Amino acid sequence: MSAWSIDRITQALSGAMWTFSSLPDDNSAATFVHRCFRRESWRDAGFRERTLMYAALPFAPFVTLVLAIAFTALNGQAIKKQTGKRIIRQVREQFEIALRYAILPPWYYIFELHDDDKRQRASEYINRFEVKTCLYRVLRDYNGGLPIPAERSTSCIKDKLCFLSRCRRFSIATAPVFLIVSKGEIKSIDWRGSLLPETDLFVKPLQGENGKNAVRWDYLGSGQYRRNDGKHATAQEVLESLCKASWRRSFLVQPRLVNHREVADLANGTLATVRVMSCRNERGEFEATNAVFRMAQNEAVVVDNFHRGGIAVNVDLHTGELGSGTCGAWGSTGGGWYERHYKTGVQILHRKLPYWAEVLDLVRYAHENAFSDQVVIGWDVALLDSGPCMIGINKAPDLDMIQRIGRCPLGNERFGKLLAFNLECTVKAMDQSF
Repeated sequence: MSAWSIDRITQALSGAMWTFSSLPDDNSAATFVHRCFRRESWRDAGFRERTLMYAALPFAPFVTLVLAIAFTALNGQAIKKQTGKRIIRQVREQFEIALRYAILPPWYYIFELHDDDKRQRASEYINRFEVKTCLYRVLRDYNGGLPIPAERSTSCIKDKLCFLSRCRRFSIATAPVFLIVSKGEIKSIDWRGSLLPETDLFVKPLQGENGKNAVRWDYLGSGQYRRNDGKHATAQEVLESLCKASWRRSFLVQPRLVNHREVADLANGTLATVRVMSCRNERGEFEATNAVFRMAQNEAVVVDNFHRGGIAVNVDLHTGELGSGTCGAWGSTGGGWYERHYKTGVQILHRKLPYWAEVLDLVRYAHENAFSDQVVIGWDVALLDSGPCMIGINKAPDLDMIQRIGRCPLGNERFGKLLAFNLECTVKAMDQSF
């Protein structure tokens, strides 16, 4: 990851490298994770990155002030109305947690640290930059302290065609791929007809994240398609536009999947998926630790990603039951929580997801058999009438969503304990290799 990525800059401006050095030695998993991040991040940092850390430090109070003003303006009145907490107190608390725990103002609202009980556990929250800039990579590079296999699955995570091939190799249910369009050329995969199948289509980049540049084409009949922005085109015109765009990025053309009939009303016209976190445990097995159900706000959006405005709901890992829904991925949290979809009015709270046991079995099987050299994975699974279907995989899953939706820090929960366990094994392996 570049030294100038948003997560690197956030890390530098948070002062985490210095804040974490003064954490109390409480023998908790969360503290071990923070200290491991500090040690490994500093050890891996080159001259440029260390210079950035030092150079950014004097600017940290000013940046914290600017962020506090901006995000309090965005959320302060709504939080005051909900909790009675005055604006000046919210600002003061943002400075306190930034100074003590390296949690910057946006996350004061994302994690609802205006709640006094949650703020008491502020040290247990795992920052996005800790895992994104350092810890996930360390775990992956050293395979969590276990022997590194000759064949790594990492290349099949970002490349969607490689992911599809690997899933099929291990009989993991995935969506079909009709065509690949790359550098102006069309390659058939699961389609042998001429032009395009006469069905609704979903087009996404071969390599990409967060649903960027994804497009839906609805089939209208008589060889006509309508794009999600309202544009009409024939099959030939669709292919021509894809060929032209494919000089910048390659595309997969897939059928548009439809959710299971029991949750189709929650999907709001867009495929809703479950993000399931799984992690290698103390027995060398793979364990699901957290799950979040994601859905789009409106039909004009073609993906359900939380960071693209989607709604997320916590899923009870044991029962598959949904909690309340919320947005707020980027720190705009004034909308609060809702038991019903705020656009459609459909009930969310206490709904049970179909095929829940099968979802967990699919995740465990896929992790153990196809991606066992990855310590932590975030899985995206769709619930179809035919059963669970693997849609995608994330080697560096975002913990902001999990911690916000779960309304609880992960540092000392099951995920945090497994993260600390695998980091401890990794550090021992690293020390032995030096």
